[in-house]
Amino acid sequence: MSKTVYLSLGSNLGDREQNLINAVQMISCMEGFETVDCSPIFISEAVEMDEDAPTFFNMVVKGEFDFLPTELLDNLEEIERNLGRTGKGDCQPRPIDIDIILFGDEVMENERLSIPHRKMLERPFVLTPLLEIAPDIVHPVTGEKIITYCSDEESDQLVMYKEFARHHART
Repeated sequence: MSKTVYLSLGSNLGDREQNLINAVQMISCMEGFETVDCSPIFISEAVEMDEDAPTFFNMVVKGEFDFLPTELLDNLEEIERNLGRTGKGDCQPRPIDIDIILFGDEVMENERLSIPHRKMLERPFVLTPLLEIAPDIVHPVTGEKIITYCSDEESDQLVMYKEFARHHART
């Protein structure tokens, strides 16, 4: 039985918009994954990086996935590698970063994967795009609507770059 999943995508190296387009296309082609919706693309400052790191383009993808969270993670890490990502977790500029934010109402924590993503509530560049496509979504641990964690001040730090053309996900 498929689960609704939310993925956060970010790019701050190379052609950031094209990197996101390529990632969404590859995600949409994964076995067992059906893309349901894509948020607009937002621009945000690089967090936990050197102050001269390039800004990020960020978005969230909503999909339905038929398999286990670890299988999704394996597929996403392969996509990251195929798009030039090296050094996962090293806080360096990257062509693509794909994180599983939510996987249905699952809650899990191990050395490879935390669901819900452990830092999602601290990251406006995740919350703002997420709320664009799922304004009423509830955090599976706290039971609170995600919007209660998003301040106007934090949201104002982001700039909407453009709507994401949903046809990119199908080409």
